[in-house]
Amino acid sequence: MRLTYDRSAVEAIPLRLMIVAVVAALSVLPAAQALETLRTRDFLARASQQLDDIAGTVAVVSVEGPGSVRTLSLDFTTSGRVGFASMEIGDLPDGVNSTAIVLRLTNGGTMMRSVSNEGVAISARDGGALHTSGARFDLRMSAQYEKGVLWILAEVL
Repeated sequence: MRLTYDRSAVEAIPLRLMIVAVVAALSVLPAAQALETLRTRDFLARASQQLDDIAGTVAVVSVEGPGSVRTLSLDFTTSGRVGFASMEIGDLPDGVNSTAIVLRLTNGGTMMRSVSNEGVAISARDGGALHTSGARFDLRMSAQYEKGVLWILAEVL
């Protein structure tokens, strides 16, 4: 009697293996999508934190006044679908975005922070916005006082 059960078990192995293969194949796509979602969420959380760090550093440098300098090491790299496309910091001193930090994403979206310190503008050495397209860089910010105006000089090192 034991031999009969063993033979039926051996005959059922191909069917069981096929069921396992089908279930595994159906599980791969949802697992891959979940991993991609996790990568995107991680990138967006890190990017948001780094934008907050930039805005906070601008606020500190502006309060400390002329001569104050801070350098931030920023890393916007990701292995997901949504990633860093470019960043613009500041504008002309009288410009609309003179206190804005704008992160452009590869999917066309943007993340933005605005520094709320009144009377403080951020700009590059040429007086306009600082543009960068590298996902990993060091950002140097220093308080400058010229012609009665306090402004923050932003430079990529």
